[in-house]
Amino acid sequence: MPPPATATTTSADTAAFGAARDLCRQRDPDLFFASTFLSRSKRDAICAAITFCRMIAEAIRPDDQGAVEPASSRCSTDSADGRLAMVHDRLDELYAGTVELPLPEFREPTQHVLHAIGVVVRRYGIPREYFLDLATGCLADVRVARYATWASLEKYCRQTGGAVARVVAGVLGMTHSDAGRQAEQLGIAVRLTAILRDLTADLARGRIYLPLEDLARFRYSERDLAGGVVNDRFRDLMGFEIERARSLYRGGAEAIGWLAGDGSRLAAATITVLAAGVLSSIERHGYNVFSATAGLTTSQKFRRLPAAWRLARREPGRPIPKIV
Repeated sequence: MPPPATATTTSADTAAFGAARDLCRQRDPDLFFASTFLSRSKRDAICAAITFCRMIAEAIRPDDQGAVEPASSRCSTDSADGRLAMVHDRLDELYAGTVELPLPEFREPTQHVLHAIGVVVRRYGIPREYFLDLATGCLADVRVARYATWASLEKYCRQTGGAVARVVAGVLGMTHSDAGRQAEQLGIAVRLTAILRDLTADLARGRIYLPLEDLARFRYSERDLAGGVVNDRFRDLMGFEIERARSLYRGGAEAIGWLAGDGSRLAAATITVLAAGVLSSIERHGYNVFSATAGLTTSQKFRRLPAAWRLARREPGRPIPKIV
């Protein structure tokens, strides 16, 4: 991959990246923490890219209150299709360098981010298709309430988490042609982890992401899920999904050794071990994700840093150290 283009930093750039850092710190604190291992330019780029990805998701599903959009509303300009078209138009403008924004001193934070991401995609050559995949995946959140198979859920996770991971890997710098594909696998793992953590919140929106074939396999019904039933069948189901996620983390971790050696590997490894640590948190809570949201305390996050360090120092082709 060619080195990123260099450019003179303007006062507008400084304000834009400052706003992106602030938003990333507020909305994605774990990723912001991991970005501190990067150079200033890469940290700013990661914050802008992640914040822009979140803006795309919020544009497609602005209130995130329902799982399925009525078919009768899909011709409306305020429909998900209409919002997707607006995202496409904005991406066209972004990549053409024709986005019209107020003067820097009058911009709101999200407008600053639009300026910042324009700098990032030019500097790091981030393909437009990654953002389009993300937008298409987010469209499923307002169209699809159930996933019949793992294959269908995996496709959704690839379009959402996988696309974000490819954007991040593009900024961090890939030194191997397979790094993007492996990074995508890590993104799928992170999205699956979030699905397991957020079962209750998703149920409130009418969504069940767990593959229905898996519910049937473990004889755990949708009614059980809606009732927050934690029994042996549910624990077996969650254990199965957790092992699936761990397998994805192990498979995708190869990408970390194929990133630039300027702090990028440690940043990616930190993101990975913190996200994977949620799986251990779910297990510590007896798989009961209905009574409390699984997560890591600050001290638990710091205790995971040695694992991130080992993963970052691993040479390509060597065994993957324990992540979770």
